[in-house]
Amino acid sequence: MVELTNPYEKFACAYDRMMANVDYVRWTNYIDALFKQHKFLPSKILDLACGTGALTILLARHGYEMWGVDRAEGMLSVARQKVKQQGLEIQFRRGDMLSFNLNQRFDVVVCTYDSINYALNEEALANVFRSVSKHLEPSGLFIFDVTTERNITQNFHSQTFAENADDYSYIWKNIYSYHDKTCHTALTFFIREETHFRRFEEVHIQKMFEVNTVKQLLDDTGYKMLSAYDMFTFNRWNRNSNRINFTARKIDSL
Repeated sequence: MVELTNPYEKFACAYDRMMANVDYVRWTNYIDALFKQHKFLPSKILDLACGTGALTILLARHGYEMWGVDRAEGMLSVARQKVKQQGLEIQFRRGDMLSFNLNQRFDVVVCTYDSINYALNEEALANVFRSVSKHLEPSGLFIFDVTTERNITQNFHSQTFAENADDYSYIWKNIYSYHDKTCHTALTFFIREETHFRRFEEVHIQKMFEVNTVKQLLDDTGYKMLSAYDMFTFNRWNRNSNRINFTARKIDSL
């Protein structure tokens, strides 16, 4: 029997191993460099869509007071276990980036690794921006990135990835729709449970956004866009960018 689960719930058990190639140290250093460029000295940071806490933990080790929010309890469970093992103090909460409420304010909110692309239309993206704004201190920074159509069409569209490990296997299929600019990913997992493997499936959908659209929505929700860079650089994004990093400053209370 196949069990359909919410995105990242079963993915969590293998996520860190499947994403072992992701350079979170580089990501952490890049965020620090963005702070320096904008002459900003934050102390309290929220990692939105934090997943298993890889970036959250590294930022905590850089001296920041860290909180993490994610929609998938499976990912948060892994994050909490890692933090406990490392003796760190990080607050993790379950929440949807479109409507979370922590009753907290932060100097900075970060949302990395294409998480923003899970907002499936402009209204949803505006809701993310509003939810973040409610959690930012006046003049606080929102740092986030989006994957691009170029990245999806060249590296994922019509491609299938698979891997076998001792305790899990997966098949990862991707189809991109040029009509509505969405990438549909079907993930099939076979996860060991004692003497047998159990099959789970997840469906992930991500929306591509143009830079002008992101800027307009930031303007509409009370931000000033400070930069849109080719990822890990301080160069303006271009048509060959696979990922674009945005930095925006909160200017209004909405």
